[in-house]
Amino acid sequence: MSIEMGDRLRQKAGTAPTGIRRELTVIAASRFLDATASAAATGLLADARLIPLELAEDLALAQVPHSGVVVVHVDPTVPASMRRVETLRSRNPELSVIVALEQTDLRLVRTLIRGGVVDAISLPFAEEELLQAVLAVAEQASDETRLAPLVAVVRPLGGGGATTLVTHLAAGFAAAGHSCCLIDLDLQLGRASEVMGMAPRRTITDLLEAGTAIDATLLDAVIQRHASGVGVISAPSDIFPIEAVNRDQLGRVLALVRGQYDFVFVDLPASLTNWSLSLLAQADEILLLTEQGLSSLRQAKRLLGLFEAVGIDDARVSVVVNRVQNKLFGAINVSDVEQALGKNILGVLRPEKNAIAVAQDQGLLLHETSGKSGYCADVAALVQKVCNRIGTSPS
Repeated sequence: MSIEMGDRLRQKAGTAPTGIRRELTVIAASRFLDATASAAATGLLADARLIPLELAEDLALAQVPHSGVVVVHVDPTVPASMRRVETLRSRNPELSVIVALEQTDLRLVRTLIRGGVVDAISLPFAEEELLQAVLAVAEQASDETRLAPLVAVVRPLGGGGATTLVTHLAAGFAAAGHSCCLIDLDLQLGRASEVMGMAPRRTITDLLEAGTAIDATLLDAVIQRHASGVGVISAPSDIFPIEAVNRDQLGRVLALVRGQYDFVFVDLPASLTNWSLSLLAQADEILLLTEQGLSSLRQAKRLLGLFEAVGIDDARVSVVVNRVQNKLFGAINVSDVEQALGKNILGVLRPEKNAIAVAQDQGLLLHETSGKSGYCADVAALVQKVCNRIGTSPS
């Protein structure tokens, strides 16, 4: 590489978007990484995450990054290496994947690009080629529409109050002046539109079945506007097979919605699937809603173990305790919950089961029927805390 070209590339690397510079992952055989590491003392590559992985080794889910650019070593003659691309794309469709090949195979490159790979480079790594490929992705990312933060609510057991939380949380963000969309992905038991007093004519099914024809016009036809200002994408009116969801299509839906709102909230089914775990891997904040009972805590602990096993960053998972009771003789208090789950509690929600049920029977949010509500005050506090964690202003 010429000195002049190298200087230009390093200057561009220093001004590339911070997220790209800090979220570059290079996965390759150790013999290639050793040379790369010694040449990457400064610039864009200095912050790269280097993962040594021989061609015959499978890529573990815990090694899949949550975002950014991934340069991955593959060889068409080694099946384990080729599975890496599928693993990366299935776990997070928003990743920008660049393949690195020891021998150029134009037919393979074309096939991979059609499958979602953004570029291909040669091995051993040439600093100029590697920098050019990564910077091209960084420049494209800087031109793309900013994606709104994605907040997902999960529950260890059905009937845990997740729908109540996500509807009130979205309304709380809307009240603070943000444009918000709530997507009900509890495809078989979803009640978000019902408890908000809405009778949708179109649902998430219309978007999932639209394929590449999905666009802003269709999205606007599906979304209903609640009196709080929240846009709502309802769950199907009929039972929808949970495993029938296409992850790539769901990715298109999320990208479209996140490009048009300040915040996007998702209500997920209690039973997690491959597509819902893929969604959680992309979420900026995951609220795990639990109660103080042993059954709920056991399931919450299992969920946290699952998140760790599939590589979901624990730092993006927050615990919220619902229907909190003051400690009585033999009861489990909030400190016990923290100890049992090994995580600090982000927020608690006071029990107002009867008042909430009365409001939801009327298709109203709790603050619309109750002048003073401890639950609503707790949600307001949670809005502030979630904003602080995501790094945005609540108003």
